[in-house]
Parts: sequence; C-alpha cells; structure tokens
Amino acid sequence: MWVKRKLIGKQDYKIFKVMTTQFSYNSNTAEFYQIEAPHWINIIAQCKDDIIMIHQYRIGIEDYSLELPGGIIEEQDIITAGMRELEEETGYTGTPEIIGTMHPNPALFTNHLYTLYVKDAYYIATNKLETFEDITVYHVPLSEIHRKIAHGEITNALTLASLMQLISRYPHLFDCSNE
Repeated sequence: MWVKRKLIGKQDYKIFKVMTTQFSYNSNTAEFYQIEAPHWINIIAQCKDDIIMIHQYRIGIEDYSLELPGGIIEEQDIITAGMRELEEETGYTGTPEIIGTMHPNPALFTNHLYTLYVKDAYYIATNKLETFEDITVYHVPLSEIHRKIAHGEITNALTLASLMQLISRYPHLFDCSNE
C-alpha cells in the first residue's frame, strides 16, 4: 500500500510547482517528484459541420501546432474558464457542456484536463490574443479530423484525448461509413 510520508520541498516555477515528496510502498521509502499545475481546459466548438481549431506557436516544440482552443482554469469555474478561452482565442461562443475529465500525465502531474463541447458555436467578436499568443483560427470539417490525426497534422496529445472523448460520446458526428 502506498503511503504519502512528507513533503520535502516545493519549488515554484510560475506556471507550475515541483514538489519533492516522500512515499512508502510496502517496506520501501523513496523520494518522488510531483508537478503541481492548475487544471486545464480544452474546448471543442462545433460550427455547422466544422470544429473550430487553432494553429498556435508552441515554445516547447518551437513550431506551430494544430489544436483545440484551451488554457488554464484560473479562479473561475470550469465552464466560465472554458468559454473565456474560446472567446479570447477564436471569437466564438455558444452553449457548453462538460463531456469529460482526465489526468493529463498521472505519472507526474497532479492536475486535471476538462473537455467542453459547444455544439452550435457562433462568432461574436474578433479574438483577443495575449501578447505572446500567435494564433490563426481554422474551421476543420468533422469529416477531416480522422485524416488529420492519421497523417500527423494533429499531434497535441491533449487535443487528441479531448477529441477521443467527443468521438466516444458522439460517434455519429464522425460517421465515415459513406467514404
């Protein structure tokens, strides 16, 4: 049985904290690292037969990534945070529903990723990007999602996981039997 013994240290890196924690398993004790990060949100906004996606520069890969709008859940509730991110990054809004939650990387991270689905998204205003957000908005046909995944055009693991939640909940949206 796993037992959390004590917090040994915590280092703050602004966007996350790294904790060194002592755990015991059976008769063995060791130090482990945990990354404490705020919860995250992805938003799948459907506009007619398209999914609203963003092409965003990502520092980690030093390249652009085709992904879902999303971000950090700050002080607000899940839906408020998600709709704020959707509007800021794309200019779209709508009526959301939470379709899933997951652990982004339970080996290290303590947070959750939530997925919102906005079935009938509509455009309301120009996006309001932050200083270092380099984003282009794309309408990706639902019929193209599988192909883009298969051909490595959508590679963000969190986007893929959120899309899987949508496919699992609403498989009829991705019916490719006529192709």
